[in-house]
Amino acid sequence: MMLAIDTPELLALAAGEVVVAFVARRTCSEGDELDLVEGGALALEDVRPAYRRWLGAAAPPGPWTAVVVAVDPAQLLDPEAGGARHLRTSAPTSGDLLVLRVEGPDGPVLSDEAFAARLRSVEGAMR
Repeated sequence: MMLAIDTPELLALAAGEVVVAFVARRTCSEGDELDLVEGGALALEDVRPAYRRWLGAAAPPGPWTAVVVAVDPAQLLDPEAGGARHLRTSAPTSGDLLVLRVEGPDGPVLSDEAFAARLRSVEGAMR
């Protein structure tokens, strides 16, 4: 299955800085294997300052794939505790939050230990 991700989010996923993507409800299910592709841009005001360096940047050379490790309603992410788990200025209040285990051309983006730590961090930010 192909999943289009806004370019700044794809760059953050490919760099291992985040493991979260936001999608429309019921787009994906836990265990789905995805081909991640560039899907568009985000507005400056929608991206936290630390990630604005990726606005207007090109998608990273791939291929980029991911396994969906968890799917939760986006509204369950606590606005304050969850803020550091994604690159947007505010998390969407509709749709789903996906936790993705991403692989690039050279293999997994994060080690097992680093991914497990980020997964626990996201789970800890849910209300």
